[in-house]
Amino acid sequence: MDVVRSKPKKRLTKKLLSTVGLILVSITIFSVLATRGEGGHVVSKNTLMIGEVQQGDFNVSVRGIGILAPKDIRWVSTAVSGRVERILIKAGAQVKADDLLLELSNPELVQRWEESKWQLEEMQAEISAQAVSLESQLLDREAAVINERLNHERALLTLNAQRKLLDQSIVAVSQVDHAEVQIEVAQIKERWLLEKKRLKKGQENLVAQNKASRARLNRMKRMVDRAAQQVEDLNVRATMDSLVQEMPIELGQQINAGINLAKLASNGLFIAELRVPEKQVNDVAIGQSVQIDTRNSVVAGIVERIDPTVINGQVQIDVALVGDLPSEARPDLTVEGIIEIANIEQTLFVKRPMFSKSFSEENVYLLGEDAELAELKTVHFGQVSNKYIEIKSGLKAGESIVVSDTSKWQGHTKVSIN
Repeated sequence: MDVVRSKPKKRLTKKLLSTVGLILVSITIFSVLATRGEGGHVVSKNTLMIGEVQQGDFNVSVRGIGILAPKDIRWVSTAVSGRVERILIKAGAQVKADDLLLELSNPELVQRWEESKWQLEEMQAEISAQAVSLESQLLDREAAVINERLNHERALLTLNAQRKLLDQSIVAVSQVDHAEVQIEVAQIKERWLLEKKRLKKGQENLVAQNKASRARLNRMKRMVDRAAQQVEDLNVRATMDSLVQEMPIELGQQINAGINLAKLASNGLFIAELRVPEKQVNDVAIGQSVQIDTRNSVVAGIVERIDPTVINGQVQIDVALVGDLPSEARPDLTVEGIIEIANIEQTLFVKRPMFSKSFSEENVYLLGEDAELAELKTVHFGQVSNKYIEIKSGLKAGESIVVSDTSKWQGHTKVSIN
């Protein structure tokens, strides 16, 4: 006997199952939506960094990493070319001013110096001979002047004697002879005056010749001194008491004029070159106090220069060191500096949350009293220091917030902590 199945009953069962499944899915979605923002997101307390809001004096400072650098750095070069003959000092050595660093050789310069000395001796002999000749000529002029003066005086005596005889009407002297004597006296006087002019010109010529000779001699002496200095420049010496940082030359190397041969760093005179992030350098100003940490000692300093350029997102700050330097101070020593920006009295501050910025309005997760739930809250921040940030509004002293990265919690107003 056949059994007849009821088809409507089968359709009723399928509808029931579909309705139940839809209800379960709806409940699940509703539960997720309901729990979202109500502590549905759970995080481990061990993975969080918590900061407690504090109240008191807030020291605003900026931290930078850098090195100690010599305040006075000089490159030693030479004005002459030559071959490196000897290297007496190596990098790392302490030297004093005028200490010999290395020796160069250049036979041509030495030969030029010797030849210029010979030329100087020859010129000195020529000038001496010329001076003797001019003085001899001048003596001849003086003798000629004296001789003409005496001739004039002799002729004048004869003329005066004849005039007396003529005045007394003595016929021993004729008028013709007297006239001839007058003419002779005038001629001798003219020759005497001419010889005096020649003597004066000779004296002036002697002065001019001596002046020209001294000029030529001085020029030759300067040439000799220059050649001697070039030979001396083959001996490269330290220009100050310093530490030899670099000496990038080798024995036997040919050196051209002007090439840097040694880098000297002054002893005991250092500055700190700090690198500060570009975002934090706005509050840094010249004259602010700085604490330089060498890992063994702490040295006070003052900001003396702010580099106007930005390199790799950082700005260089030069700090002048104050007081005695520690014994470990040396060029390129890694140091850490804390630049003191300001001191705000009796304000709220907390450890700086990750990615937070100064003078901004940001959302942070505030922990409840039982520290089992963190709720999103808007906070107004003020000044930023190394590790801390000032709170203008939104938090109270004693409250705690999450300061570690919360970017993965976006969309959750509340987060459960276990």
